[in-house]
Amino acid sequence: MSAILAEQAPLEVDNGPFSDYESNGHSELSTESLTSSIRAYVYENGRRYHTKSSGKYHMPSDETEQDRLDLEHHLITLIHGGEIYKAPLKQYEDPPNVLDAGCGTGVWALDFGDMHPGSQVIGVDLAPIQPSWTYPNVKFECDDLEKEWTYKPDYFQYIHSRFLATAIKDWPRYFQQCFKHTSKGGYVEIVEHPLDHLDCDDDTLEGSKLNEYLTKFANCLSKTGIKVDINVDFFKQGLEEAGFVNLQVYATRVPWGAWPKGKVAKRVGAINHLNLETGMEAYGLAVFTNYGGMTEEESKALIVDAFKDVAGRKVHAYNWVWTVVGQKPE
Repeated sequence: MSAILAEQAPLEVDNGPFSDYESNGHSELSTESLTSSIRAYVYENGRRYHTKSSGKYHMPSDETEQDRLDLEHHLITLIHGGEIYKAPLKQYEDPPNVLDAGCGTGVWALDFGDMHPGSQVIGVDLAPIQPSWTYPNVKFECDDLEKEWTYKPDYFQYIHSRFLATAIKDWPRYFQQCFKHTSKGGYVEIVEHPLDHLDCDDDTLEGSKLNEYLTKFANCLSKTGIKVDINVDFFKQGLEEAGFVNLQVYATRVPWGAWPKGKVAKRVGAINHLNLETGMEAYGLAVFTNYGGMTEEESKALIVDAFKDVAGRKVHAYNWVWTVVGQKPE
């Protein structure tokens, strides 16, 4: 499936109805034990944020966001043709030790643990939003990935990292820590997407509210110390400089809405439509109000108008998702 969306030819626009997935599109939208302090939250603009994330991660951790993260996992699995990882792990029946860095709700770690019962899977995140009931071979920890990792060197046969670009400020150090704690012959897999722009094969993005949203989002996020001008070469070079070899790159397009022709592309766009119903607010609301000089009302108005561009299928935008796999030398 991913090969279809990874082609270089422009995605064709379908102006016909797509009722199965359409909605009204107008939503207003070191390791620590799980103590009460870790479960402390603050509320801003009607959304819940974890206190440990203050100044480090600007997205909510409430139930609405948890549902979106699970949907996003389904979306990425779909564009990867049903696979939850791309690393060539066939040399291991079950990789002994696996790290899911920035595990979110824990859905990827649970899926991997279910598929590989002989693996021991650790999921790490700032916020304790993972389920308390897990498989025997899966556990979750609360920690800050930008601090010094406390695991043994050469410990993990596989490290999985997805969509941490809005949280990691020191990428070279992050890559170096991945290298240090990956075993010889083991793999790291980085899955990311651009933060400062969308792609479009016609002129429908220009002058749109969606483009205004992306431009303001990137400007505000950059003020937090996050590097927004990232691309696939940035991650390839970072992993190579850390010492990884045998790099493999998978690039796939994700339409913002169900506007393309073609069954697979349309379905991916439709699922992303659902993802963006709450995702655009999750990404933009806190940075707009805290770093963009915008009120809650102004921020939400822009978010609603930008999402209308997605829901109306008049703006034919998409983003790339890059999956970069590297191996630590034997």
